[in-house]
Amino acid sequence: MQDILHHLESIKGVIGSAVFSEKGEVLSNSFPALIDPAAVQECGAYLLECVHGLQVSETLELMDLRYNDGRVIVKHCPGILICLLCTRNVNLQMLAITLNMAVKRLENAISSEPAPVDAPSALHDSISKAGILRLPVAHLENREAAASFDSFGMIAISQNTGKQIRDFYNTSFKKLVLINNTTGTSGTFPVMVMPDMDLQYDGSILVGPGIEKKLKVNAGDRVEVRVE
Repeated sequence: MQDILHHLESIKGVIGSAVFSEKGEVLSNSFPALIDPAAVQECGAYLLECVHGLQVSETLELMDLRYNDGRVIVKHCPGILICLLCTRNVNLQMLAITLNMAVKRLENAISSEPAPVDAPSALHDSISKAGILRLPVAHLENREAAASFDSFGMIAISQNTGKQIRDFYNTSFKKLVLINNTTGTSGTFPVMVMPDMDLQYDGSILVGPGIEKKLKVNAGDRVEVRVE
């Protein structure tokens, strides 16, 4: 896959490139070393949010984001997003032709790679061998919103997370039981399903500082989730 990205970078004006999965995960990265890998991962999440926010995930051929000193070219194809960091005067026609040829090679490369056994997934890698649903806790970036949830003793989840829990237990719910199996602390909380929540929160349980303290958990810790 790196060879394909390097070929794209041979086009004058292409500075770096990366391939993201349909979940925003970095599949391959060939950006310059001065760009932090964490920033590349964050870029994938933003691109995915942008594509879905514009509701063009099924029809977008090429997205051209222009800035003062450069541009970001995004090519959407089944299962992946190709992101290119370019100078502002890159030859877009030549790039589009090369991208179309690269897409088939990338699709073949991805389909021939075995899926990693322990690859993490926000919505699918949350069930233990014992059939217990475990999800990580997360914080809302908006502290005022987090404080509001805390004042009502509530937790929040995205629509996708709500579907995941309903499918797992085959039932609807209004409250969830969260259990920290490490410390033995637990609690039952009413749930707010937030339809406009960022994709980065899919597969997570959002808690405020008060509930976090009660359960003795930190952001990223997994808790057992049960339907009351």
